[in-house]
Amino acid sequence: MRTLNQEQMRREALEIAIWAEGERVFPQDVLAKLELLDPDGHALADGNQETGVGNAYEGDGSRLPDLGPLASFGSWQSVAATILRKTDDSAGFDQSSTLFAIIRWIIFEHQFMTMPFLANIISDSRSVSISSLSLSPAISAVTDLIGGLVTPDALTGIINSLKKIGQLAVENKGHEQKNSNVQQGVLTIVNGDLRLGLLRTTVRMQYRTGKGYQQLNQQITVSRLFGSLDYDKCIRNAETLLRWDGQDVDSWVRTASSSPYPPNTSPAWSD
Repeated sequence: MRTLNQEQMRREALEIAIWAEGERVFPQDVLAKLELLDPDGHALADGNQETGVGNAYEGDGSRLPDLGPLASFGSWQSVAATILRKTDDSAGFDQSSTLFAIIRWIIFEHQFMTMPFLANIISDSRSVSISSLSLSPAISAVTDLIGGLVTPDALTGIINSLKKIGQLAVENKGHEQKNSNVQQGVLTIVNGDLRLGLLRTTVRMQYRTGKGYQQLNQQITVSRLFGSLDYDKCIRNAETLLRWDGQDVDSWVRTASSSPYPPNTSPAWSD
């Protein structure tokens, strides 16, 4: 484990403390400038928007480092899940809710990107065209973005989770037209590397009598954020991590709003 001097340790601890505090309340003048307030001074309601979240975990069984002072977590996966829970809390983001709040949506992505326990972060995107008859380009984009970062079994689980989000979007009643803001969380182990990932896109949908919600013909952009858990940094800051509310991987998967739903079985996924 790389050792740090006392000054470096203080800086690292401060970085983590600032990140964990997050940004829950924004000044009214900032929200007004961003046109995020209604005439009565309240935050705008995003009535024609919804959030669909899915989480997926799969590992290759490779050995991870000793937990050391983090042994009470039981596994590095639980350490990662606890950090992800803190990411939610610091952003005020509720993964179990389908209500969309643009501020929380943006802050969560920022908190994920600046997560102090992540190393080797990559961020990019792919744009594809989809329709109600063909969702396969979206799957191809996901495969292209993360196929080299996860095992085949993990990729299958991620695609299955995305189909659950699709089913949530189909069943979640809203406006005649709505934007479904999709977030797919990823936790995976590859060759001893514990990787945390985030996939996002937005899909416009329309309710058609007798057919329910369907995707409109559109261009979507699938974005990814991926990084590796810094084991040494976690161990150095074990005292801080042990103070946070713990969460295991199963709880993290179940917390997602799409968890109770079956995968959507539309033939459009493969057409």
